[in-house]
Amino acid sequence: MRYLYCPQCGAKLVGRLAGDDGTVPYCEDCRKYWFDSFASCVIVMVVNEQREIAMLRQSYLSDKYSTFVAGYMVPGESAEQTASREVEEELGLHIDRLEYAGTHWFDAREQLMHAFIGHVRKAGFRLSREVDSAEWVPVAEAPSYMFPDRPGNTQHIIYRQYIARYGR
Repeated sequence: MRYLYCPQCGAKLVGRLAGDDGTVPYCEDCRKYWFDSFASCVIVMVVNEQREIAMLRQSYLSDKYSTFVAGYMVPGESAEQTASREVEEELGLHIDRLEYAGTHWFDAREQLMHAFIGHVRKAGFRLSREVDSAEWVPVAEAPSYMFPDRPGNTQHIIYRQYIARYGR
């Protein structure tokens, strides 16, 4: 979010130099800088011991492509807690081991994605209402289910990290 007006008092913000950060929106009434803000989210590639990836179908995102588990962080939660919570909520699975896979900027929605590889034991899914369906897909076949590989597609970045660590 890019601030034009002060969220506290409603005054129009002016640009003011803020050290190394350059010009930042500033409220002269409240004497406060309003740095741009953005949502922090997680994305988790869920993998089982048989080297299968959970691919989710969510019609509000696409009828053609599948996704990994993803969701917004809530205040007070760490990225790791959010990743575990989202996998539990969306798939009904418990993460045994969580590997960090970096942060990635998702420009289309101005979100910072905290990426993970979540290792689970293979089990049936207990889907949340926001997931239409899910299936276990062999690692080698997963790219054919994903959104196209293009700059900014975090799915493929995580997938390539997994392949680099564990092979096909």
